[in-house]
Amino acid sequence: MEKHEKKVIFAIAVISVLFLLLIIFMGIKTHNDVCEVAKQEFSKQQLLLAEQFSTGVEEFLNEKVELTESIARNHANASPEEFQALFIDIYEGSTGYYALEYINASGVVVAGYPEENVPIGYNLYENNREYPIEHARDTRDTYCTNPVGLFEDGLGSFIWIPIFDGEEHKGTILGIIQMSTLAEKYLEPYDSSGYVYLVDRNTQVLYDGSGQYTAGDNYFDMLNESNPKWMHIIEEQLNGSQGTAEFTLNGKNNTSENKMIAFSPIEWRRRLWSVAVVSPATEVEEITHPALLKHTVLVLFSASITLLGGFSLILLLTSWNRSLKVEVHNKTYELKQSNEFLEKANQKLKELDGLKSDFVSMVSHELKMPLAAIKTSTELLKDADENELIDKDELIEKILRNVDRQTRMVNDQLDLSQIESGMMNFKKEEVDLHEVISTSIETVEKTAYDLGIGIYTSIPEHLPGFTGNKDALVSVFVNLLNNSLKFTPWGGRIDIDIVELDQYIQATVKDNGIGLGTDDIEKIFEKFYRVGNDIYNNTKGTGLGLTIAKGIVEGHGGTIEVESKEGKGITFTFTIKK
Repeated sequence: MEKHEKKVIFAIAVISVLFLLLIIFMGIKTHNDVCEVAKQEFSKQQLLLAEQFSTGVEEFLNEKVELTESIARNHANASPEEFQALFIDIYEGSTGYYALEYINASGVVVAGYPEENVPIGYNLYENNREYPIEHARDTRDTYCTNPVGLFEDGLGSFIWIPIFDGEEHKGTILGIIQMSTLAEKYLEPYDSSGYVYLVDRNTQVLYDGSGQYTAGDNYFDMLNESNPKWMHIIEEQLNGSQGTAEFTLNGKNNTSENKMIAFSPIEWRRRLWSVAVVSPATEVEEITHPALLKHTVLVLFSASITLLGGFSLILLLTSWNRSLKVEVHNKTYELKQSNEFLEKANQKLKELDGLKSDFVSMVSHELKMPLAAIKTSTELLKDADENELIDKDELIEKILRNVDRQTRMVNDQLDLSQIESGMMNFKKEEVDLHEVISTSIETVEKTAYDLGIGIYTSIPEHLPGFTGNKDALVSVFVNLLNNSLKFTPWGGRIDIDIVELDQYIQATVKDNGIGLGTDDIEKIFEKFYRVGNDIYNNTKGTGLGLTIAKGIVEGHGGTIEVESKEGKGITFTFTIKK
């Protein structure tokens, strides 16, 4: 009997040890699987962040190039004083420029802003340094440089744009984009225990969020070649690749730290940069720590129960293991949800970039049309003989009308830029809403008459005055009226109703036109969005009118809403704080 008991005890001991080893093995495997899944999802999240940074930087750089090119295309014969005024408007109305300069055909800087960053009178041809001005002139194309050191401090990328009037070279527009502003706008807001860095194809550091390197340093001059993994990652970036990796970074005092990196290329005007997001591998451990802690407790508990003797708790262990899988699944699901959100945000940025490109092309075309009309009318006035019968008043009126048209387009762009940057300042004055509405109706009266549309008002006679900006409010009503005119058929009507509330004045602009669908209503206040199914099939404009109107109303402390159904007309309702 004792021998049999020993055999049973030995068998139980062996089975218990084998079971204990099995638990430990499965625990280690599950631990590794959880870490691997977490690393994969975390790497995807990092890569999406890098792509988002890359898209934002490309959009910012292209916007500055297109804005600078518009000066050269549309103002070939401007004087230095006119260029100076243009530079001031663009510099003050946007962010990112270090300086804007006009260099005449002789290579002399004759205008620029801000003046403290512009060497007025400096002759580029008399200096021994090589400048791309001749390359831009000979190729008749925009030439963008990799960032170089500025007079003050930091780095800047130079945009050289030649100016031609026909075949005659009139000079060069130079725009300088300051890297520090770009970093502040897109890279420094990154909130994490890691950091972001930006390098060009020559391994020059353009930005380093770790604070270890200074802008202008060269990575290859400072990297430890004994770290081949890190060197390989840099080489991949210089080749314009996109991807993720894990490496060990050697620090001071013989310490080392595991890092996870995701990098994405920035291709801009034949220039190749690369942005990278670097995070400590401990961030993944922090994500999985609660689940792994529970798993470790589970393994220890299982080992204790097994050693104490029995298989009676197998069902309980199975239940715990199932709860662990659920938690791991939940953590993985949270990471996937985060990635989906980032993918949607990235797609939205790409859609906005496409709309902006279409907008720039459209504005360039719209700017050329009034310029051509002005030029033709001016030439007719200039070349006309004294005895030749021409209607000079009509030609002058045509010139003024096209000048006003061009001015409106430029003002729309500047207004939107100021609204988005929070720099729109409304000069407040005592406003009579009767006068505002009367002026607005006079502005669109001829168009409404030609379309056979009546405009009717319902305004309290003793409406109190309030403090606001008259011209800005006229712009709001004109934009809303013009929108209604596009979607109201012949013989329709537009109603303007004013109601006085306790703290606000409420205005309603309503038409009985064809209305809009749900998709158009959801996007109608987005910048650059233009509805393409107006009743007269001649939708024009920059797609900024309603965006600007919304900004003006909110700048006066109010709100604006729109309601519409197909076939039921459109109703805009907005409030202005007294």
